[in-house]
Amino acid sequence: MPEPVVQTDVAVIGAGVIGCAIAWRLGQAGMRVIVVERGRIGGEASYAAAGMLAPLVEADRQDEFFNLTAASLAMYADLARELIASSGVDIEYRAEGTLYLALTGEDEEELDRRWQWQHETGLNVKRLSAGHALELEPLINSGLRFALKYPGDHQVDNRRLMAALQAAARNAGVEFQTHTEARDLLIENVAGLKRINGVMTARGEVQAPIVVIAAGSWSSLLRCDESSQFEVEPARGQMVAIEMPAPAVRHVIYSRRAYLVPRLSGYLIAGSTLERAGYDKRVTAGGVASIIERAIEIMPGAAGQAITETWSGLRPHAPDDLPILGADPRVGGLIYATGHYRNGILLAPITAQAISQLIIKGESFIDLAPFNVSRFSRHRGAA
Repeated sequence: MPEPVVQTDVAVIGAGVIGCAIAWRLGQAGMRVIVVERGRIGGEASYAAAGMLAPLVEADRQDEFFNLTAASLAMYADLARELIASSGVDIEYRAEGTLYLALTGEDEEELDRRWQWQHETGLNVKRLSAGHALELEPLINSGLRFALKYPGDHQVDNRRLMAALQAAARNAGVEFQTHTEARDLLIENVAGLKRINGVMTARGEVQAPIVVIAAGSWSSLLRCDESSQFEVEPARGQMVAIEMPAPAVRHVIYSRRAYLVPRLSGYLIAGSTLERAGYDKRVTAGGVASIIERAIEIMPGAAGQAITETWSGLRPHAPDDLPILGADPRVGGLIYATGHYRNGILLAPITAQAISQLIIKGESFIDLAPFNVSRFSRHRGAA
């Protein structure tokens, strides 16, 4: 017997960090929201992340995307306080900063280049001698040449963040349909204009005048027509958790080849691989071996620590490395919030605020044009 048709104000496809954060903001505004999730809440890329909030350490230029990431980071301290009040869960927002290590001659060249443009631009970066860096983190490789410190790059525990967002969203009245595949978008054509009417799921129809696609690596499997195709592909990242050494690491430790992220619960996250493996989420011997080798390069003492967990996740990657945000120009009521690649945790606050404002007020407080899905149509036309 088919499931009854369900009606709501907004249907969100995907219950990762982006979908949950958007749903929470909409629920706070009094809207009825149903989140459709193919698996469990926060069970994909959001669970597998490291929780780094690090726009500066990876920035190559100060462009629209960098400004987006920096603005989102600036929202995190308030978000952490709000989530404690709304959910009772501490997301362990930490502000010790990131140390970026130069361990080889090539590293020195890269960090010199990075220091020069970021310092000249007035960004918050400090150049540390090897001795100063070792005073901050005595266990890092003593062969260090020098380091850059990014005091403004922070971190959260991404798994606690997902627990907080789920609880806050439920407390705001959001309904979740988990282990429920979204199969098709329901689109009607009225007087030659296309408009979303909901989503067909494995349980039946969810009718809604607004649908948000926040399905991560599965987003481009939902297509409204051939003219609006876009590609979000999975990029596998494998991770390893290592027992925390003594003295405990406080900063995120970063190199050009790997990173170590300390957790208050007593371990280090070491990552990561970047693999085009389709939807294969297996943890492989080669992937784990490469992570451990690079982690030991950063911190030789890690060789004697126990491995406590291994896992992998699928990062949603668009062809130009940028997120896909905003309204579909061809289908009224269809909204995208996907393709966040390696920055989903970092970009969750600003994405949730921008997309919820777009839905509630009809416009966003930030310019979403650089991230609109229409850019892919322009690229195809130019070709």
